[in-house]
Amino acid sequence: MTMIGTRALWRAAKNRPTSVYHRVGLASSENNAFLRSERILAPSLLQTTTTTVQPYSTSVSKNCFSSCSSLCNSTIQKKDFSTAAATAKNDCEFLANAELCGYSELEGWLTQGGDDRSLILPKTGANKYHIMPKPINKDAIFRGSCTCNAPTERGYLAASELYGKEFEGKSSDVVDEKLSEIFENQRQRIASSLELPEGTEVVLCPSGSDAEYLPIVMARMLCGSSEGDEVRPMLNVVTQLKEIGAGSSVASGGLYFSTHAPLSGRLADSEGRLAGFDDIEEISIPARERNGDVIDGSKKALELAAASEDGTYTIIHGVFGGKTGLRDSVMPGSASIENSMGVIDACQGRFSMEELHSWLEQDSIVLFTASKFYQAPPFCGAVFIPKRIAERLSQVTEAPKPKEMFDSLSGFLTDKELSPCLESWKPLLKKNTSNNIGLALRWEAGLAGMEALGNTPDPERVAAVEEWAEKVTDMVQAEPALDAWCVERSIISVRLSKGDSSWRSMSELRDVYRLMSLDLSSVVPADASPEEKRSLAVCCNLGQPVDVAESHAILRIAL
Repeated sequence: MTMIGTRALWRAAKNRPTSVYHRVGLASSENNAFLRSERILAPSLLQTTTTTVQPYSTSVSKNCFSSCSSLCNSTIQKKDFSTAAATAKNDCEFLANAELCGYSELEGWLTQGGDDRSLILPKTGANKYHIMPKPINKDAIFRGSCTCNAPTERGYLAASELYGKEFEGKSSDVVDEKLSEIFENQRQRIASSLELPEGTEVVLCPSGSDAEYLPIVMARMLCGSSEGDEVRPMLNVVTQLKEIGAGSSVASGGLYFSTHAPLSGRLADSEGRLAGFDDIEEISIPARERNGDVIDGSKKALELAAASEDGTYTIIHGVFGGKTGLRDSVMPGSASIENSMGVIDACQGRFSMEELHSWLEQDSIVLFTASKFYQAPPFCGAVFIPKRIAERLSQVTEAPKPKEMFDSLSGFLTDKELSPCLESWKPLLKKNTSNNIGLALRWEAGLAGMEALGNTPDPERVAAVEEWAEKVTDMVQAEPALDAWCVERSIISVRLSKGDSSWRSMSELRDVYRLMSLDLSSVVPADASPEEKRSLAVCCNLGQPVDVAESHAILRIAL
C-alpha cells in the first residue's frame, strides 16, 4: 500500500520533552501515547473518505475520548441537568446538547458560556474541532494546543472540585454571590502565576475574540466620550489576518463573530453590529503574501495610523504568536492614551515573563488566554490593563457613551468579571440572572496548568521548548513526504506532499485533520498490515490546518 508519509505527524512527538514538562503534565506525561505511537495514512483512504467514513460520522469510527473512563465516572455522576446549578435560558442549548451526548453535569457546564466553537454537535458528540469536554484516553495523542484543548486530567479534576463545592445544586442567588468571589480569586491567581507588575489589572472574558471588544470601550473612556460629547471616530488596525483567531478581526470592527453570544445564546442576527459600536473602521493586514512570504504588518499598521484623519482615535495591534507562531516585528505601546492605544494579542500564551512585562511597561493592553499553551478547555480569556491605563480609567467615574454599548456587552460579560478600574461599567452590566459558570470552570482548569508550571524559571522552560522543537523538527524532516515549513517556538507547521512536486491543499488537510482524530482501523483496506491497522487505531489531535500560501496549507504540531 502506497503511503503519503504522514507517519511522522504521529511519530514526531515520540520525542520525550525535558523533565520540566513531565513534572507539570503539560507534555507526554499525560499523553504518553506520543512516546510509542506510529500511525500511517494511505492516500487511498483520503480518496475514499466520502464513501467509507461519512463526514463527521461517529457510527463507523471512534474518537479519542473514552466513553467510560474511570476518571469521569468516579468524579461526576451523570444527572438530569435540571438538578445542576441554576440554568438560564441562554444556557439550554449548550447543556441540552451535552446531555443528549451522554456527558455529565460538569462536562456540560464546561461548554457553557462560550460561543458556537464550544457547542457540542449531536452528530459527532464533539465540538467543531473534534474535541470533547473530558480528558482523552491514555492511548490517544494530543498535540493541538494551538487550536483547542481537551481538559487535562489535572484541569478536569480542578474544575470538578470547584463545581462540586460551589455550583452543584445551588440556587441562582448563591451562585451569583459565589461567582464574584471565585472570579476575584482567579484574577489574583493569574496575576501571581504570571508575576504581573503591581497595579496591573485583570479582566476575565469568554475568549480571546470576545476580548477584542474591551479595548474599544476602554478607548471611548480614555478619549473623553461621555454624555454630551461627540463620539470620536476610531481606527482599529489588526495584523496577521488568517493567522489570528477567525473572530478577532470581526470583533475588532464591533461586529458579532459567532452565531452565539456567551450570555445571551443563539443570536437572531449573527452578522450584525453590536449596538453602540459605531464609527469604528477596522482594517486587517494579512499575515502573508499569497506565496507564503511574511508581510511586515507592524510597518503597515503604523503607516495607516499616521495617515488617519485628525481626531481619529487609533488602536494598533501587534500579534505575538499567531496560528503558526509568527510574531510581528513591533509590539505597539500606548504613548498617548488619550489618542491611541497599543494592543498585544498574546492569546497563544507562548511568551516569557520578561516579554510580557516589557509590554505592560510600555502601556500595552495585553490579550491572553489559558486555553492554548496552558491547555484549558475551550475557551477562557483575559485582558491585562497596565497600571497607568488602569489608574486613568479609575479616574473616569462615568461610563462612556453610548450606553447601548453595554447592552451589547452584557451578552459577553457581567460585572463579576470586571476589575476595579472599570467600576463605572458595573451597574450597566450587573445581571443576577446571567452567570458564566462555564468560564469559571475553564479558568480553574487553566490555572491548574499555569500554577503547575509557575515555579519553573523562564530559562528552563525556554530550553525545554527549544529542545523539543529541535528534535520534533528533525523527525519531520527525516520523512520525505513531510516538510517542517515553519518552526516558531513550540509550534511546528508541517506541509504534506502529494507525492510529486506539489503540496496538499487546505481542503485536503481538513480531511487529514479530521481523520487523524478518529480510530480508522475498521475502515482501512483489507490488505493493510497489522502495523498499519494498529497505527490507525490511535487517535491524534493536531492543530487545525492553516491556509498559508496559494501552493499549500499546513498542519501544526504544538506542545
